[in-house]
Amino acid sequence: MERLTLSQAKKKYSDIHENGRDYGVRRAFEILINDKPYQVWDIAGYEHKNGEWNGTPTTWWLNFKEDGDEESELVPFVDKGVHRICWEVKYKQKNYAKHKYGDWDIRNSGHCRIYANGKQVISFGSRNLEYAMAKVPVMIVKIMEHPFNFLNPQEENGRKIWYHGMPATVSVNEYSEPGEISVVPDYTTGIEPNTWWKLYNERRNPVVMSGSEIDQDDMDSDLSDLKYEERSSRINHGDALWDGMINWFRKSD
Repeated sequence: MERLTLSQAKKKYSDIHENGRDYGVRRAFEILINDKPYQVWDIAGYEHKNGEWNGTPTTWWLNFKEDGDEESELVPFVDKGVHRICWEVKYKQKNYAKHKYGDWDIRNSGHCRIYANGKQVISFGSRNLEYAMAKVPVMIVKIMEHPFNFLNPQEENGRKIWYHGMPATVSVNEYSEPGEISVVPDYTTGIEPNTWWKLYNERRNPVVMSGSEIDQDDMDSDLSDLKYEERSSRINHGDALWDGMINWFRKSD
């Protein structure tokens, strides 16, 4: 069988058209090998026997480069006995002391981080190790089934959503904590900015607090945050799993 490099395969198979569809050379997914990311490619027309023998796609090729090699080569890829996603969990407990109001306070904390293919995708706090380890598989199922792409969050930039029933888009800042998002109002649908923010303020606080001075202080602080968000035209939403106010499936206008 002719062995091609990726550049050779692109030249030979990029223009394949069958049954009214365009095929060719496209990215399939990324995997980790020896803790390094490698790309698996789907190359229509370029087939290997390994897939046929194992009942898996015959057009999947791993663009692999061993240490010391000058050039990478396309290696037949079989999606059996391979972890498509390599998970990693890091949990750390610590104690801290704080002097406040003339007295000492000694407490503990704990934090858990979940990684997929070497990239952190989400984290959560838990003082208890047993609780954190029990929660990890639940969190993995949630992020794998969620419409937001936690594994490649940058792909979600600009995604159209409904936020509290108003048109908006998702913004992912590379400097934010993994799994966190911002929401940007979408005025292109014809809604006026003043109307958008008025409705947002009404819908995020359907119950008007009243009574104590503490409640009034909280309301004043909340209003200050709202005015800052309106000036910046961006809402720091936070954890994408906290999404009861989000409809992720707004169709293109």
